[in-house]
Order: sequence, then C-alpha cells, then structure tokens
Amino acid sequence: MTYPTIRQHLHRHPELSGQEKNTAAFIIENLRQMGVTTIHYPIAGHSVLAVVEGKQAGPAILFRCDTDALPIQELAGHDHVSENDGVMHACGHDGHTTILLRFAEMLTQRPSDHGTILLLFQAAEETGSGARAVIRSKVLDKYNISEVFALHNIPGYKTNQIICRKGPFTAAAESLQITLSGKTSHASEPEKGISPANAIADIVRYFETLNQTDKSRSDYFLGTPIHLNMGTEAFGTTAGNATIGYTFRAWYNTLFGQKKEEIEKGVNHIARKTEGLDVHFSWIEPFSSCENNAGALLKVEKAAADSGLNYIEKPEPFSWGEDFGLLTNEYPGVLFGLGAGAQIPALHSPDYDFPDELIESGAQMFYALACPE
Repeated sequence: MTYPTIRQHLHRHPELSGQEKNTAAFIIENLRQMGVTTIHYPIAGHSVLAVVEGKQAGPAILFRCDTDALPIQELAGHDHVSENDGVMHACGHDGHTTILLRFAEMLTQRPSDHGTILLLFQAAEETGSGARAVIRSKVLDKYNISEVFALHNIPGYKTNQIICRKGPFTAAAESLQITLSGKTSHASEPEKGISPANAIADIVRYFETLNQTDKSRSDYFLGTPIHLNMGTEAFGTTAGNATIGYTFRAWYNTLFGQKKEEIEKGVNHIARKTEGLDVHFSWIEPFSSCENNAGALLKVEKAAADSGLNYIEKPEPFSWGEDFGLLTNEYPGVLFGLGAGAQIPALHSPDYDFPDELIESGAQMFYALACPE
C-alpha cells in the first residue's frame, strides 16, 4: 500500500481511546513488513513501541504519534469516510500514525549512524490517559532516552509550515466535576430541604473571577463551563443535589497546580454557606503543559531548514491540551506543529480530513531530527 492508502485505511477504521486493538495490529503488521523486528506490544492498553537500532550504540531518541479517534459523527463526502458510526479521526491521528510508519521505513532503508530510535504509537491521547499509562508501564525505562519529539497537524497555517516556540507550546488543561449533595423537600416547604441552588450560582460567579484571558501573559487562566445539572423535573420537589462541570487551562504546570488548590478552597468556602451541603471534587482528563526544551528546539529549527520547510515561531502557546506534555516533563523534548493548510476545517470538526501531502514532510522532519546532516 502507498502511504496515502495507509492513511485512508486508518481513517475508514477509527477506534476510540482505549479501544485501538485493530489499529495496533495494523501498525504492527506494517512494521514487520518493512523489517522492524523489535516491537513491544501490548503496552499500557494498545500502545505500540517499535525499536530501530542505529549502526553504533548510543542514546535513544523517542518519536511519538497518537492513534486514537474521537466520538464524532463524520460529515464529509470523500471516498474514505469512517465506517464506524459515530467515530472518526477528526484530529489527524490517522495522519500522525502514517507519518511515523513512513519514518520507520526511512530508518530501515537508511539507519541512523548511532543510537536507538524509539517509535511510540501511543493510544488514548484524547482522554489524557495514554502517555501516563506508557510512563507507568516502565517500558521506556529500558532505554537511555536523551530526547523526545512529536508533531501535530494544525489547520489554519500554510501547508507543511513548521510552527513552534520555546517554552509552553500547549496548555495545561484538566476538567473538574463538582457534586453538591443536600436534601430534597416539598416545593411548598423549601426551608425543610438543603438546596444547592445558591451555591451553584456563587460557584459560577466565583469561577468568572479566576479568568485571566490575555494569552500574551504568563498568568493566562481560563475556566470554561461545560455542563450544569440540578434536581429533577419533579415540580413538587426542591432540588437536593447538583453537578457542575468545568474545564480549566493555563500555560504553566506550576500555575495550574496552584489554581487547582485555590479552586477547591474557594468552592468549599461557598458550600459551607449552606449548612448540611456536601461537596465532592472529581478532576478528570488531565493534560500537562507541553513545555519545549530550548536545546531540542534548536534541532527542530535546523531540521526544518535541512528539510526545506518554512519555520515560524508562534508568539503564544496553543490553548488546547496534548498529553505529550507528560513526556516532556520526563525528558527534554519538543512538540511542534505541521501546517495543514489555510482552508482545512478545524480540528475536531465533523468535516475534517488529514491532508495526505503532509505525510512525506512530517516523516522527513523526524528523519532530519534522528539523522541530522
């Protein structure tokens, strides 16, 4: 199969986070066909780690792609539309996977002069659990990893343009579900119940005071309301419980940790104003900020120049989360962007489709990083 054909096959057969069994089997089959013999699977669910040795011993460099899809119904007219109802590759992970497979082929044809190249086909990126599971599996501890690299396609930028920056490249992001538990009463006697209504109103107002939405500032912080549910549609009964969900994000992991403590303290203070109202916090889907290493960033700039690709520096980070940030917490590394085209639909859109012309340039960037001139 050609690499566009491989990408389109992956697009037709998307699998959600934690369910990437067939995707992993397809990756392993292609790796074996090109002669890669050292393959670790299963890792942390359905992640795959391929190992390609250089001509001489040396440190390892890890390159990562993401393999999972999203719970989105595809609305597109091309001939490789998703065959899995309600599931599609709306973020380009099919393309990222194909790029890493093409890079693997380059390495088998022209191995690096020294060191080990690790190719991590990581599952469950969209839920923020995949990188953490790989790290906890300890499989990476077997290798002397000096640097880690990954890319993400980015619509709205010129095709094959390389986008990067020193420091944070993506935001620290995490979602919070707050459960408030009180007591119902007859609607004619609300004083006999414990209602979360006032607390909910105060929490929403409180979260608004935390926002600092100027992206040019290092203390950028944004709380986005996601859902709010209170009581039931029983009009003779007061509300006795409520849930409220928010997603929060900041540029720096340290600031985000401070804000989490502040949020819990503030909400507990609000809840105590209503006697007998209990509060429970559930933080879910955490993404660490991907803070790019200065030395590794210089290598990305050189790789772009060696590959004949235009490089631009983004003035501020992207505000979405990427779980590659956990890997850049562990090892020096860089996440960089690969322009997908000015007219390409936005990521997570139901009509998005990864541009196949990015496959070769993405693989060439990885090869230039692994085997610099």
